[in-house]
Amino acid sequence: MPSRRSLLSYAVGSAAFNSGLFPSDWAHSATTRFVGMDGWLNTDVPPTMAGLRGKVVLVQFCTYTCINWRRTLPYIKRWHSDYGPQGLQIIGVHTPEFGFERDRANVESAIREMDVRYPIGLDNEYQTWQAWENRAWPSFYLLDKAGQVRLARDGEGYSQEIEAAIQNLIGPMRGGLREPRAEDADLSRVETPEMYFGSLHHTPQDRAQSPQRGQATYSFARSSGPFLNEYQLDGSWAREGEALTLRSRHGRVRVRFSAAKLYLVAGSSQPALVRIGVDARGERAIEVSRQTLYTLVDGDSYGEHLLELECATSGLSLFSATFG
Repeated sequence: MPSRRSLLSYAVGSAAFNSGLFPSDWAHSATTRFVGMDGWLNTDVPPTMAGLRGKVVLVQFCTYTCINWRRTLPYIKRWHSDYGPQGLQIIGVHTPEFGFERDRANVESAIREMDVRYPIGLDNEYQTWQAWENRAWPSFYLLDKAGQVRLARDGEGYSQEIEAAIQNLIGPMRGGLREPRAEDADLSRVETPEMYFGSLHHTPQDRAQSPQRGQATYSFARSSGPFLNEYQLDGSWAREGEALTLRSRHGRVRVRFSAAKLYLVAGSSQPALVRIGVDARGERAIEVSRQTLYTLVDGDSYGEHLLELECATSGLSLFSATFG
């Protein structure tokens, strides 16, 4: 299965770029192309590899509910602004993880809200993903003016290295160069992996609840909540494919995690008011409606926490939870 990655790299190391040298046995021509696209956003003229010759090109694979991609956006958008006039062209390839991310209107809405202005191709059938032999969200491919791939990176953690490589390929700039700096989130204290709720993935639901596919009724097994990196359910829930959906008029979820932030990919067939409490205090409420990424916990206290989510509206669907 494709994956979302925080800290994983491959290919050539940064020393080659710092010295201005590229290993000829690694760099290769970008004969791969943008194929099988279901349309483009932010451009009237779909880009082609031939049309991009003469420019430095940064291709980034993304999907709009991926927090790993969203965390890269501040510096990606800055590069678009700073280096675009100098000859850098950024191309986004949106390859969906969840079925609802194939919907153009959903992607358009998310891209507009995040103020992404560079071209985004809709790779709904994974044809461009496969052509590039891509394997994660996000991934970066930096091409020189001759169309050769000079740097490839999976995941977060490489902003300084990629910016230095961009500067190296662009050459002298009007007004001089800014010193590249690391702009990635520090994820070293995040100890809980991504959780999926649907039947397509292993579920970290409390084993004492006897997790099932299809519809089942659950109740909290322990008053203290689940073990670390597990969740518990209360109410009637249906587990199918990508999602876990509340079928009763009232349901609760408890998640014990070790991080400072928690993001939930969710949606609801009708607007649902979701109440959220962390460590039995600080309750707040958010409305869940369209299928997207919601921030449930946005703290700065790293360590073990217990989140409780409560909803009194049937139709709430949970897809995945990620942490920061």
